[in-house]
Amino acid sequence: MTTPPPSKPSYYRWPIRVLGILLVAMVVYRFSNETPSPDQGRVTNVLPKKLLVPNFGLMERSGKNITNHDLAGKIYVADFIYTTCPGPCPLVTANMAKVQAAVADDPHVQLVTFTVDPQTDTPGVLATYANKYGADPNRWWFLTGPEKPLYDLIQNGFYQSVEDNRGKPPEDGQFTITHSTSFVLVDADGYIRNWYDATGVDGRAELLKGIKTLEEEEKQ
Repeated sequence: MTTPPPSKPSYYRWPIRVLGILLVAMVVYRFSNETPSPDQGRVTNVLPKKLLVPNFGLMERSGKNITNHDLAGKIYVADFIYTTCPGPCPLVTANMAKVQAAVADDPHVQLVTFTVDPQTDTPGVLATYANKYGADPNRWWFLTGPEKPLYDLIQNGFYQSVEDNRGKPPEDGQFTITHSTSFVLVDADGYIRNWYDATGVDGRAELLKGIKTLEEEEKQ
């Protein structure tokens, strides 16, 4: 009886097995990454509640008295300008006008501009300025009032800087009033949620994302 010769060892068996295992792992990895999560397509950024804006009452350009209670239940964006500003204020207001256009179909969002020069910016002056930028009188308010409580609100309520330089020794490049140029995003409960650069495209884009985040938050 003839004994069959022993089979030759396969030099390819283990590489083939390893390659098979790698292919299975790649398929599993790709499937797990392509499986949609419950939050896919939703805004998941988190904007912590920072500070509660204190009570206030100021005069709107229409002559109507506006308080923080008129903003209860609404997301609002605040900015700070003065109508005779030779610096960044026109850019800030033009940016706010673009925000107004972006949220035109969303009545849940209010825009509020606070003057930092109440001595000059009477309701009539603010009305002329607002018309120049196409401000909707129902969706975009312009507020003024006595300087002391107004400055206190800006500095200690919205945490923005403001300083009236009239009566001080003049300095090169110094404006009548120096102040912050930020958008302040406030939620429907009156809490500041974030600050954004009001002079550029990037700041405006981030603000609009922030508004969307708060709206998604309210739906949950």
